[in-house]
Amino acid sequence: MNQKRFLKVAQQENNDEGQIAEHKNITVVHYIMLLVAWLFIFTVRLVQKEPTNDLFFMILLLALGHEAYLFKRKASFFSIITIIILLIATIMTAWSIVGVIFK
Repeated sequence: MNQKRFLKVAQQENNDEGQIAEHKNITVVHYIMLLVAWLFIFTVRLVQKEPTNDLFFMILLLALGHEAYLFKRKASFFSIITIIILLIATIMTAWSIVGVIFK
């Protein structure tokens, strides 16, 4: 009786791990496609000599979120300094974007 129960639990755990792996794989695909789109837009804007502040804002915001996640997992002095620098850079970039919009 216990062996059947243990087998059922083990099979369920194996299915859960498979689903988690599938979610990780699709997330990687999403990020790669977003990066390719970002690089395409960045290249077009460089060729046309247009501003790229909004693209850098997206990257800074992504880095800020990533660093905040890492800080949540393991707090360190280096993470705090990095978050402060990224926060200042993100705010300054956002401010320059808003300044362009309301000019």
